[in-house]
Amino acid sequence: MSIKIQEVDILKNKKDQKRFINLQWDLYADDTFWVPQLKLSLKDQFNPKHPFYKTATTKAWIATKDGKDVGRIQAIINNKHNEIHNENIGFYGFFEAIDDVEVFNILLKAAEDYVKAEGKSEIRGPVNPSVNYSLGTLIKGFDDQPQIMMTYNKPYHLPNTESCGYGKAKDLLAYQFDLNFELPEVIQKISARAEKSNRITYRHVDMKNWKEETELMWEIYNDAWEDNWGFIPMLKEEWDHTCKDLKSVVDPNLIIISEVAGKAAGFIVALPDFNQALYQVPNGKLLPFGIFKLLNSKKYVKRMRVLTMGVKKEYRKIGLESLLYTKTQSMALEAGYNETEMSWILEDNINMNKPLVRMGATPYKTYRIFSKSL
Repeated sequence: MSIKIQEVDILKNKKDQKRFINLQWDLYADDTFWVPQLKLSLKDQFNPKHPFYKTATTKAWIATKDGKDVGRIQAIINNKHNEIHNENIGFYGFFEAIDDVEVFNILLKAAEDYVKAEGKSEIRGPVNPSVNYSLGTLIKGFDDQPQIMMTYNKPYHLPNTESCGYGKAKDLLAYQFDLNFELPEVIQKISARAEKSNRITYRHVDMKNWKEETELMWEIYNDAWEDNWGFIPMLKEEWDHTCKDLKSVVDPNLIIISEVAGKAAGFIVALPDFNQALYQVPNGKLLPFGIFKLLNSKKYVKRMRVLTMGVKKEYRKIGLESLLYTKTQSMALEAGYNETEMSWILEDNINMNKPLVRMGATPYKTYRIFSKSL
């Protein structure tokens, strides 16, 4: 039972790309909690013209055992990350493998060797392919389907990764709570006082002016997240590319822009959890019949995920984070949603975690970013 590893070109070779993508379906065929990603979305991420690759280089491998594909990995040199954070590290992502520590070791070793050959002293992951996309290894909360754009893996990933010499770099939390709750009276009073004294107003995103609205959110996003661990400002081209994809799935009732004295100060974006629909799309293919299942399921999706929130640094002292949370709750209920997930949030981000705990949210899933010195 020999294990072999093969370098593959998933950006330019369609056959290699297909093998790399399809491996998930073999690994999770019998897993009732796994939700297949849309293959069109995965192909887009492996398009060499994707804006991400303007500042990054990658290599990928597939592991085989007895002639069968049993694992995959992508190694990533994110030059923009190292420049911004003054670090000298590489990354790995899109990591999948059977429950075999030897397969884990041979794949991770390939990524380590590439990163080390590029002069890097540490490897970190998984990121798919950066912190601006999906990331992390699920280590807690295996009894529920992942929500839209969140990762999923089997429990053996944690011990097998640790067996290869990896330790914790950072944990990311996902909160869940029922939207049908009443805020404590003290929070309601504080919120009302803050809104009045700071002349805070809210509005939904204007879908007819999507380009202008997303440019506004891009400015807030990069300002708000600038000091966060591992954050990489998104290039305008990369942001536009992401927003173009999101436009077809957003519910304008779930995107709120807040203004202070008439100036844009923050925003929050929640997405309907279309994983409830994607679960029914066969083999991750929209065509020929998957698209009908997805479209017909829209009205049945009753849970949502808060994808991102940003508050400009100059407005962080007035409790705008809590206000955006509470406003989203009321507007989501009006739109017919009854459950939400807030994810992902850095474990040590007090400004984000504290208001959620006060509102009764529970961190029901944990995702880990691993690291290893080389």
